[in-house]
Amino acid sequence: MSIMAPLLASNPSSPRLTVYDEADGTRMEFSALTLDNWASKIANMVEEEFELAPDAAVLIDLPASWQAAVIALGTFNSSRTPLFDAPSDATPAIVFTTTGNASRWSHVTDVVVVSPDPFGRGVVESGGELPPGTVDFGPTVRFYGDIYSGDTPSLDNWSDPTLGAHRYLVDPWRVTGDVEKRILAPLAADGSVVVATGLVSADRLQDIAEAENVTHFLTAD
Repeated sequence: MSIMAPLLASNPSSPRLTVYDEADGTRMEFSALTLDNWASKIANMVEEEFELAPDAAVLIDLPASWQAAVIALGTFNSSRTPLFDAPSDATPAIVFTTTGNASRWSHVTDVVVVSPDPFGRGVVESGGELPPGTVDFGPTVRFYGDIYSGDTPSLDNWSDPTLGAHRYLVDPWRVTGDVEKRILAPLAADGSVVVATGLVSADRLQDIAEAENVTHFLTAD
């Protein structure tokens, strides 16, 4: 099974997550099939590459981005809860982070560096330098299977009766609860999500909402 199972059954190819990055002018779109592929690969990577215990802490020290979103889904898919807001002196089992932030996690055994490349290329592949002792996310995750055979939670766990099968424009997330409310809950309602990251003006958000046929908005509490 997969956390994406209900969406794979209902409509596997329609857009479910669309991420605008205003910093580099990119737009990335993911169907349930694509999200399931990422979630499975990441869950398998977590299980096989790092052999994490079921209750191991997985920290995602990344800005709101499509990479952070799929890593969160993969972590949830592996029946673990991703953390977005741990202090720098915390000792999670694994950290997904940027090249610039890798040194602050030198006390953590497994540090995975995620390139900001919009097409998922690794740090080295996109012209960067991998910090010593870290794992390059892009080329590593590609080797893992597209099907995850472990236990997965039901997407229904994040059902919110106030939401429906709409297209939502949501604020970027900062903590784990934001991801649950702004991504998982709309998906559990058979909806889809659009998020714009970076510095976005009110006019630009309105343009994005119109271009994406957004019908509902989920804003910060």
